[in-house]
Amino acid sequence: MNNEIMDYKLKGYCCSQIIMEMGLKRLGLEDKEMIKAMRGLCFGMNHGKNCGILTAAMCLISLACTEETRDRCRDDFFDWFEDNFGAIDCEVLLEGDPMNKVEKCPGMIEASFAELSDILEWDR
Repeated sequence: MNNEIMDYKLKGYCCSQIIMEMGLKRLGLEDKEMIKAMRGLCFGMNHGKNCGILTAAMCLISLACTEETRDRCRDDFFDWFEDNFGAIDCEVLLEGDPMNKVEKCPGMIEASFAELSDILEWDR
């Protein structure tokens, strides 16, 4: 896991907050209230539903893309996410094991942010 993700985890951030914080940083923005609101997407909206990484990425894409590119960027990321991880729901991704929040999710955050960087044409 990269150090930036570990630092956010140690601060108590969940997956959706980490994706958004890293994205805002790339955009040269800071919004503590947005990061606080992203907690509502943690752990599949706290019900094991759509993964917080995915939902936060969709929010970030909406923020970072132009109106002309937004749909393509969202479709590209959604397809990549489902193809690479095999599911979109947190409950399925965690495979019924809460330890996967620690063992699996950080790698998914890292891979997802790398893909977002490619889609959004950010230098890594």
